[in-house]
Amino acid sequence: MRSNKIRLFINIATIIALGVLLYVSRGQIVNGLKEIGGAKLSVILLMIPLQIVNFYAIAKIYQSYFANTNSRHRLPTKVLFKTALELNFVNHVFPSGGVAGFSYLGLRLRRYDIRVARTTLAQTIRFGLTFISFLFLLFFGMFALSFGSGTSGGGVALFIGLTITFLTLFLAISFIYLVSSERRIRAFTAFLPRLANTLLKGFSRKNLINVDRIERLFVDFHNDYLEIAKDWRQLKMPLIWAIVVNLTEVGTVYLAYVALGHLVNPGAVILAYAVASFAGLIAVLPGGVGVYETLMTAVLATAGVPKALAISATLIYRIFTWIVFIPLGFVLYQMALRKGDVEVPNNAPRTHTNSD
Repeated sequence: MRSNKIRLFINIATIIALGVLLYVSRGQIVNGLKEIGGAKLSVILLMIPLQIVNFYAIAKIYQSYFANTNSRHRLPTKVLFKTALELNFVNHVFPSGGVAGFSYLGLRLRRYDIRVARTTLAQTIRFGLTFISFLFLLFFGMFALSFGSGTSGGGVALFIGLTITFLTLFLAISFIYLVSSERRIRAFTAFLPRLANTLLKGFSRKNLINVDRIERLFVDFHNDYLEIAKDWRQLKMPLIWAIVVNLTEVGTVYLAYVALGHLVNPGAVILAYAVASFAGLIAVLPGGVGVYETLMTAVLATAGVPKALAISATLIYRIFTWIVFIPLGFVLYQMALRKGDVEVPNNAPRTHTNSD
Protein backbone atom coordinates (compact mmCIF):
# COMPACT_ATOMS: atom_id res chain seq x y z
CA MET A 1 0.00 0.00 0.00
CA ARG A 2 2.77 2.41 0.95
CA SER A 3 4.62 1.52 -2.25
CA ASN A 4 1.54 2.39 -4.33
CA LYS A 5 1.21 5.75 -2.58
CA ILE A 6 4.86 6.53 -3.26
CA ARG A 7 4.38 5.52 -6.88
CA LEU A 8 1.35 7.82 -7.17
CA PHE A 9 3.36 10.67 -5.64
CA ILE A 10 6.18 10.07 -8.14
CA ASN A 11 3.67 10.15 -11.02
CA ILE A 12 2.20 13.46 -9.84
CA ALA A 13 5.66 14.94 -9.21
CA THR A 14 6.95 14.01 -12.66
CA ILE A 15 3.87 15.39 -14.43
CA ILE A 16 4.31 18.68 -12.53
CA ALA A 17 8.03 18.71 -13.34
CA LEU A 18 7.27 18.15 -17.04
CA GLY A 19 4.78 21.03 -16.93
CA VAL A 20 7.41 23.28 -15.32
CA LEU A 21 9.91 22.33 -18.00
CA LEU A 22 7.46 23.21 -20.79
CA TYR A 23 6.44 26.46 -19.06
CA VAL A 24 10.02 27.64 -18.44
CA SER A 25 11.01 26.90 -22.03
CA ARG A 26 7.78 28.04 -23.71
CA GLY A 27 9.38 31.06 -25.37
CA GLN A 28 12.22 28.96 -26.74
CA ILE A 29 9.78 26.34 -27.98
CA VAL A 30 7.88 29.00 -29.97
CA ASN A 31 11.10 30.44 -31.42
CA GLY A 32 12.43 26.98 -32.19
CA LEU A 33 9.26 26.01 -34.02
CA LYS A 34 9.55 29.17 -36.11
CA GLU A 35 13.14 28.28 -36.99
CA ILE A 36 12.17 24.72 -37.85
CA GLY A 37 9.58 26.16 -40.22
CA GLY A 38 12.36 27.84 -42.18
CA ALA A 39 14.71 24.86 -42.18
CA LYS A 40 14.83 21.75 -44.32
CA LEU A 41 12.52 19.26 -42.64
CA SER A 42 14.09 16.34 -44.50
CA VAL A 43 17.45 17.10 -42.85
CA ILE A 44 15.89 17.69 -39.41
CA LEU A 45 14.18 14.30 -39.57
CA LEU A 46 17.63 12.69 -39.90
CA MET A 47 18.12 13.64 -36.25
CA ILE A 48 15.69 10.88 -35.27
CA PRO A 49 17.76 7.87 -36.45
CA LEU A 50 20.92 9.49 -35.07
CA GLN A 51 19.33 9.89 -31.66
CA ILE A 52 17.97 6.34 -31.78
CA VAL A 53 21.52 5.10 -32.35
CA ASN A 54 22.60 7.39 -29.49
CA PHE A 55 20.20 5.79 -26.99
CA TYR A 56 21.05 2.33 -28.31
CA ALA A 57 24.74 3.04 -27.66
CA ILE A 58 23.94 4.16 -24.09
CA ALA A 59 22.07 0.89 -23.56
CA LYS A 60 25.07 -1.06 -24.87
CA ILE A 61 27.40 0.75 -22.44
CA TYR A 62 25.31 -0.52 -19.54
CA GLN A 63 24.93 -3.98 -21.06
CA SER A 64 28.64 -4.50 -21.74
CA TYR A 65 29.61 -3.12 -18.33
CA PHE A 66 27.23 -5.39 -16.41
CA ALA A 67 28.25 -8.41 -18.50
CA ASN A 68 32.02 -7.91 -18.21
CA THR A 69 32.54 -6.80 -14.61
CA ASN A 70 32.09 -8.81 -11.43
CA SER A 71 28.30 -8.31 -11.44
CA ARG A 72 28.06 -10.66 -14.48
CA HIS A 73 24.48 -9.64 -15.26
CA ARG A 74 23.34 -10.10 -18.85
CA LEU A 75 20.43 -7.75 -19.40
CA PRO A 76 18.36 -7.59 -22.62
CA THR A 77 19.23 -4.74 -24.97
CA LYS A 78 15.51 -3.93 -25.33
CA VAL A 79 15.13 -3.33 -21.59
CA LEU A 80 18.22 -1.13 -21.39
CA PHE A 81 17.23 0.80 -24.54
CA LYS A 82 13.89 1.70 -22.97
CA THR A 83 15.66 2.51 -19.72
CA ALA A 84 18.00 4.91 -21.55
CA LEU A 85 14.97 6.78 -22.94
CA GLU A 86 13.37 6.88 -19.49
CA LEU A 87 16.62 8.22 -17.99
CA ASN A 88 16.67 10.95 -20.63
CA PHE A 89 13.22 12.05 -19.47
CA VAL A 90 14.11 11.87 -15.76
CA ASN A 91 17.37 13.80 -16.16
CA HIS A 92 15.65 16.53 -18.18
CA VAL A 93 12.65 17.21 -15.98
CA PHE A 94 14.38 17.09 -12.61
CA PRO A 95 16.90 19.89 -11.80
CA SER A 96 19.54 17.55 -10.36
CA GLY A 97 22.50 17.70 -12.73
CA GLY A 98 21.94 14.03 -13.59
CA VAL A 99 21.66 12.82 -9.97
CA ALA A 100 18.00 11.84 -10.47
CA GLY A 101 19.13 9.41 -13.15
CA PHE A 102 21.44 7.64 -10.70
CA SER A 103 18.54 7.00 -8.32
CA TYR A 104 16.12 5.99 -11.09
CA LEU A 105 18.49 3.47 -12.64
CA GLY A 106 18.84 1.78 -9.26
CA LEU A 107 15.06 1.50 -8.91
CA ARG A 108 14.61 0.42 -12.52
CA LEU A 109 17.10 -2.46 -12.37
CA ARG A 110 16.30 -3.60 -8.84
CA ARG A 111 14.01 -6.32 -10.22
CA TYR A 112 17.06 -7.87 -11.93
CA ASP A 113 18.76 -8.26 -8.52
CA ILE A 114 21.29 -5.55 -9.28
CA ARG A 115 22.22 -3.59 -6.18
CA VAL A 116 21.96 0.20 -6.13
CA ALA A 117 25.71 0.45 -5.61
CA ARG A 118 26.23 -1.52 -8.82
CA THR A 119 23.89 0.68 -10.88
CA THR A 120 25.62 3.76 -9.45
CA LEU A 121 28.92 2.33 -10.63
CA ALA A 122 27.41 1.73 -14.06
CA GLN A 123 26.18 5.31 -14.28
CA THR A 124 29.57 6.64 -13.20
CA ILE A 125 31.34 4.45 -15.74
CA ARG A 126 28.94 5.65 -18.44
CA PHE A 127 29.54 9.35 -17.75
CA GLY A 128 33.26 8.85 -17.12
CA LEU A 129 33.85 6.97 -20.38
CA THR A 130 31.64 9.41 -22.28
CA PHE A 131 33.70 12.39 -21.14
CA ILE A 132 37.03 10.62 -21.59
CA SER A 133 36.11 9.35 -25.06
CA PHE A 134 34.97 12.86 -25.94
CA LEU A 135 38.61 13.95 -25.68
CA PHE A 136 39.25 12.25 -29.04
CA LEU A 137 36.53 14.39 -30.61
CA LEU A 138 37.77 17.47 -28.77
CA PHE A 139 41.30 17.07 -30.12
CA PHE A 140 39.85 16.74 -33.62
CA GLY A 141 37.73 19.84 -32.97
CA MET A 142 40.69 21.95 -31.87
CA PHE A 143 42.64 20.69 -34.89
CA ALA A 144 39.75 21.72 -37.16
CA LEU A 145 39.53 25.14 -35.48
CA SER A 146 43.23 25.75 -36.03
CA PHE A 147 42.61 25.40 -39.77
CA GLY A 148 39.50 27.61 -39.68
CA SER A 149 38.98 30.92 -41.36
CA GLY A 150 40.89 32.66 -38.59
CA THR A 151 38.80 34.70 -36.20
CA SER A 152 39.85 36.98 -33.39
CA GLY A 153 38.28 34.57 -30.95
CA GLY A 154 40.08 31.52 -32.31
CA GLY A 155 42.70 31.66 -29.57
CA VAL A 156 39.98 31.91 -26.93
CA ALA A 157 38.19 28.90 -28.37
CA LEU A 158 41.37 26.82 -28.33
CA PHE A 159 42.04 27.91 -24.75
CA ILE A 160 38.55 26.75 -23.75
CA GLY A 161 39.16 23.42 -25.45
CA LEU A 162 42.48 22.90 -23.67
CA THR A 163 40.88 23.84 -20.33
CA ILE A 164 38.12 21.25 -20.78
CA THR A 165 40.74 18.66 -21.75
CA PHE A 166 42.79 19.42 -18.64
CA LEU A 167 39.75 19.32 -16.33
CA THR A 168 38.56 16.00 -17.77
CA LEU A 169 41.98 14.38 -17.38
CA PHE A 170 42.46 15.87 -13.91
CA LEU A 171 39.10 14.56 -12.66
CA ALA A 172 39.67 11.12 -14.20
CA ILE A 173 43.17 10.78 -12.73
CA SER A 174 41.98 12.06 -9.33
CA PHE A 175 39.11 9.56 -9.27
CA ILE A 176 41.36 6.64 -10.23
CA TYR A 177 43.92 7.73 -7.61
CA LEU A 178 41.19 7.74 -4.95
CA VAL A 179 39.50 4.42 -5.76
CA SER A 180 42.77 2.56 -6.32
CA SER A 181 43.46 2.56 -2.57
CA GLU A 182 41.05 1.51 0.18
CA ARG A 183 43.11 3.53 2.65
CA ARG A 184 42.61 6.70 0.60
CA ILE A 185 38.88 5.95 0.33
CA ARG A 186 38.54 5.72 4.11
CA ALA A 187 40.58 8.89 4.56
CA PHE A 188 38.36 10.68 2.03
CA THR A 189 35.09 9.55 3.63
CA ALA A 190 36.48 10.41 7.07
CA PHE A 191 37.04 14.00 6.02
CA LEU A 192 35.03 15.46 3.14
CA PRO A 193 31.49 14.02 3.73
CA ARG A 194 31.78 14.66 7.46
CA LEU A 195 32.94 18.22 6.78
CA ALA A 196 29.94 18.71 4.47
CA ASN A 197 27.57 17.42 7.16
CA THR A 198 29.11 19.84 9.66
CA LEU A 199 28.68 22.80 7.30
CA LEU A 200 25.08 21.80 6.50
CA LYS A 201 23.97 21.24 10.10
CA GLY A 202 22.19 24.58 10.09
CA PHE A 203 19.76 23.27 7.46
CA SER A 204 18.93 19.95 9.10
CA ARG A 205 19.33 18.21 12.45
CA LYS A 206 20.11 14.96 10.67
CA ASN A 207 23.22 14.34 8.61
CA LEU A 208 22.35 15.09 4.98
CA ILE A 209 25.14 12.85 3.73
CA ASN A 210 25.20 9.19 4.77
CA VAL A 211 28.93 8.71 5.39
CA ASP A 212 28.68 4.92 5.75
CA ARG A 213 26.78 4.68 2.47
CA ILE A 214 29.37 6.84 0.69
CA GLU A 215 32.16 4.69 2.08
CA ARG A 216 30.46 1.45 0.98
CA LEU A 217 29.93 2.92 -2.48
CA PHE A 218 33.59 3.87 -2.86
CA VAL A 219 34.68 0.46 -1.56
CA ASP A 220 32.55 -1.05 -4.35
CA PHE A 221 34.29 1.29 -6.78
CA HIS A 222 37.59 0.04 -5.38
CA ASN A 223 36.64 -3.61 -5.86
CA ASP A 224 35.55 -2.96 -9.44
CA TYR A 225 38.75 -1.02 -10.08
CA LEU A 226 40.86 -3.95 -8.87
CA GLU A 227 39.05 -6.32 -11.23
CA ILE A 228 39.18 -3.95 -14.21
CA ALA A 229 42.87 -3.20 -13.51
CA LYS A 230 43.58 -6.90 -14.05
CA ASP A 231 42.29 -6.63 -17.59
CA TRP A 232 41.54 -3.17 -18.99
CA ARG A 233 40.09 -4.83 -22.09
CA GLN A 234 36.86 -5.17 -20.10
CA LEU A 235 36.29 -1.47 -20.83
CA LYS A 236 36.96 -1.83 -24.56
CA MET A 237 33.34 -2.24 -25.64
CA PRO A 238 31.91 0.33 -23.19
CA LEU A 239 34.52 2.81 -24.49
CA ILE A 240 33.64 2.11 -28.13
CA TRP A 241 29.94 2.61 -27.40
CA ALA A 242 30.77 5.83 -25.51
CA ILE A 243 32.51 7.11 -28.65
CA VAL A 244 29.36 6.26 -30.64
CA VAL A 245 27.30 8.24 -28.10
CA ASN A 246 29.46 11.33 -28.64
CA LEU A 247 29.59 11.00 -32.42
CA THR A 248 25.81 10.70 -32.75
CA GLU A 249 25.15 13.59 -30.35
CA VAL A 250 27.55 15.99 -32.07
CA GLY A 251 26.25 14.76 -35.43
CA THR A 252 22.71 15.63 -34.33
CA VAL A 253 23.81 19.17 -33.43
CA TYR A 254 25.61 19.56 -36.75
CA LEU A 255 22.52 18.49 -38.69
CA ALA A 256 20.75 21.58 -37.33
CA TYR A 257 23.24 23.76 -39.22
CA VAL A 258 22.91 21.65 -42.35
CA ALA A 259 19.13 22.06 -42.12
CA LEU A 260 19.61 25.82 -42.11
CA GLY A 261 21.84 25.60 -45.18
CA HIS A 262 25.20 26.23 -43.48
CA LEU A 263 28.30 24.03 -43.24
CA VAL A 264 30.14 25.48 -40.24
CA ASN A 265 33.49 24.40 -38.83
CA PRO A 266 32.82 21.11 -37.00
CA GLY A 267 35.42 22.10 -34.41
CA ALA A 268 33.19 24.96 -33.26
CA VAL A 269 30.22 22.62 -32.81
CA ILE A 270 32.31 20.07 -30.90
CA LEU A 271 33.74 22.73 -28.58
CA ALA A 272 30.35 24.35 -27.92
CA TYR A 273 28.78 20.97 -27.16
CA ALA A 274 31.60 20.16 -24.73
CA VAL A 275 31.17 23.43 -22.79
CA ALA A 276 27.38 23.10 -22.66
CA SER A 277 27.60 19.47 -21.50
CA PHE A 278 29.95 20.35 -18.65
CA ALA A 279 27.68 23.20 -17.58
CA GLY A 280 24.64 20.92 -17.78
CA LEU A 281 26.07 18.82 -14.95
CA ILE A 282 25.62 21.69 -12.48
CA ALA A 283 22.64 23.47 -14.04
CA VAL A 284 19.81 24.27 -11.63
CA LEU A 285 16.96 24.50 -14.13
CA PRO A 286 15.46 21.28 -15.57
CA GLY A 287 17.41 20.10 -18.60
CA GLY A 288 19.81 23.04 -18.23
CA VAL A 289 17.21 25.30 -19.86
CA GLY A 290 18.75 28.67 -20.71
CA VAL A 291 22.25 27.72 -19.57
CA TYR A 292 22.81 25.17 -22.33
CA GLU A 293 21.56 27.42 -25.13
CA THR A 294 23.39 30.51 -23.88
CA LEU A 295 26.74 28.77 -23.53
CA MET A 296 26.52 26.98 -26.87
CA THR A 297 25.68 30.23 -28.62
CA ALA A 298 28.48 32.15 -26.86
CA VAL A 299 31.15 29.54 -27.63
CA LEU A 300 30.04 29.18 -31.24
CA ALA A 301 30.17 32.96 -31.65
CA THR A 302 33.67 32.97 -30.16
CA ALA A 303 34.70 30.34 -32.67
CA GLY A 304 33.48 32.49 -35.56
CA VAL A 305 29.92 31.23 -36.13
CA PRO A 306 27.42 34.11 -36.63
CA LYS A 307 25.43 34.55 -33.43
CA ALA A 308 22.04 34.52 -35.16
CA LEU A 309 22.90 31.24 -36.89
CA ALA A 310 24.20 29.75 -33.63
CA ILE A 311 20.99 30.63 -31.78
CA SER A 312 18.78 29.23 -34.53
CA ALA A 313 20.67 25.94 -34.87
CA THR A 314 20.92 25.41 -31.11
CA LEU A 315 17.19 25.97 -30.68
CA ILE A 316 16.35 23.58 -33.51
CA TYR A 317 18.55 20.88 -31.97
CA ARG A 318 17.22 21.37 -28.44
CA ILE A 319 13.54 21.80 -29.25
CA PHE A 320 13.37 18.98 -31.77
CA THR A 321 15.01 16.47 -29.41
CA TRP A 322 12.71 17.66 -26.61
CA ILE A 323 9.57 17.33 -28.70
CA VAL A 324 10.40 13.82 -29.93
CA PHE A 325 12.33 12.02 -27.19
CA ILE A 326 11.31 13.55 -23.85
CA PRO A 327 7.60 12.72 -24.37
CA LEU A 328 8.62 9.23 -25.55
CA GLY A 329 10.70 8.81 -22.40
CA PHE A 330 7.76 10.03 -20.32
CA VAL A 331 5.43 7.42 -21.86
CA LEU A 332 7.94 4.61 -21.29
CA TYR A 333 8.52 5.86 -17.75
CA GLN A 334 4.78 5.75 -16.99
CA MET A 335 4.51 2.27 -18.52
CA ALA A 336 7.41 1.05 -16.38
CA LEU A 337 5.70 2.37 -13.25
CA ARG A 338 2.36 0.78 -14.11
CA LYS A 339 3.95 -2.59 -14.89
CA GLY A 340 5.89 -2.51 -11.63
CA ASP A 341 9.24 -2.46 -13.46
CA VAL A 342 10.34 0.36 -11.16
CA GLU A 343 10.60 -1.16 -7.70
CA VAL A 344 10.04 1.67 -5.23
CA PRO A 345 11.49 0.70 -1.86
CA ASN A 346 9.36 0.88 1.29
CA ASN A 347 10.26 0.93 4.97
CA ALA A 348 10.45 -2.83 5.25
CA PRO A 349 13.90 -3.99 6.35
CA ARG A 350 16.11 -5.28 3.56
CA THR A 351 19.17 -7.49 3.66
CA HIS A 352 22.51 -6.16 2.53
CA THR A 353 22.22 -8.24 -0.66
CA ASN A 354 19.29 -6.16 -1.91
CA SER A 355 20.46 -2.79 -0.63
CA ASP A 356 23.41 -0.65 -1.43
